[in-house]
Amino acid sequence: MSIARTPQLGSKPVALNVRLKTSKASGDEQLTKGLQELFRKGEFADVSLCCAEQTFLAHRAILASQSDVFKDGLSQSQPEPGMRHEIRLDVANPEAVKIMLDYIYMLDEKEWATFNPRTQAVNRDILQLAAQFQLQGLTKQAMYWLSQDLTTGNVVERLAICDDFGLSELSEKILQQLTNNREALAEVAHSQQIMNHPKLMQSILQCAAGAAEPEAPQQQKTKRSRKA
Repeated sequence: MSIARTPQLGSKPVALNVRLKTSKASGDEQLTKGLQELFRKGEFADVSLCCAEQTFLAHRAILASQSDVFKDGLSQSQPEPGMRHEIRLDVANPEAVKIMLDYIYMLDEKEWATFNPRTQAVNRDILQLAAQFQLQGLTKQAMYWLSQDLTTGNVVERLAICDDFGLSELSEKILQQLTNNREALAEVAHSQQIMNHPKLMQSILQCAAGAAEPEAPQQQKTKRSRKA
């Protein structure tokens, strides 16, 4: 009598295909989201940023990773266990500090294209913080807002901000727009507001002179045709 033997499991392996959806969030994204959540909840925070009687909690490692100025300052002193490193910021608007931290933690990154602080005073404070902590990306975002919704009613103030923070690229583009718009140029050049900014007035008058020069040949041509 013969006895049938059962093949040993695995003696003739057969490939099996199992498909699972890969995680959409990469390791970097997971890390970023985790840090953002800690920031939102104020958990494990070891730094406090103080501005106008408001306090914002943050993390030494994150601030140091995004700014060499923060890194150098925070490395000079170590708080006692259970204590936070306190940094007092010399700006008037807490909103500017919140916007800076949102930028550092990359919160609402997709919405930064619509970045719009409440007032130009807030934007000035943002530029001050960006310069102080060498956050070039934040400076560019503030420049973007300064370029939006320009009118003859706010252009002098925005040019003054450009002058204060050395935003020459934006200043040149604004002046170019004024040069191309004779009506706007005339209104700004004769406004009372420009009188408080002699340096800007000189730049605008130079623009006005430059705008008038190209018209001279055309005027001469017109005069000649009339004589003919």
